[in-house]
Amino acid sequence: QEESDQEAFEEDMKECKIEQARRTSESKEKAAEEKRTAEKQRSMEASRKSVAGELEATEQYFKDLHPACIDGSSSYEDRKAARAEEIEALKNAQGLLQDAFKEKPEEAPEEEKLTFLQKRRPAVGVLRTD
Repeated sequence: QEESDQEAFEEDMKECKIEQARRTSESKEKAAEEKRTAEKQRSMEASRKSVAGELEATEQYFKDLHPACIDGSSSYEDRKAARAEEIEALKNAQGLLQDAFKEKPEEAPEEEKLTFLQKRRPAVGVLRTD
């Protein structure tokens, strides 16, 4: 009887040690999981704060643009007419610039063929020795 009781006791102790090891391992795993979850939560909170700041800045930007873009003091037709006038003025300026840099005809006198920077005025009171 004593021998069987001793074997039963040893068997129970063995099972208890196995159960204790399993629970210790499980506890360590859960602690590591809790640590990872807490770190993930901190990271997400920081991200949320950043995104909330961006959202606030975007909403403020939208509020600032709303009067000029949505309410606008000019209609589409006014802006379209202003753009057309600007394009016409730019074309006119382009034509003037193209004409300004064209070569002058050959029959013009030599002095008229020279551009502004090529013309020389005779120096008054200065003697050149070249």
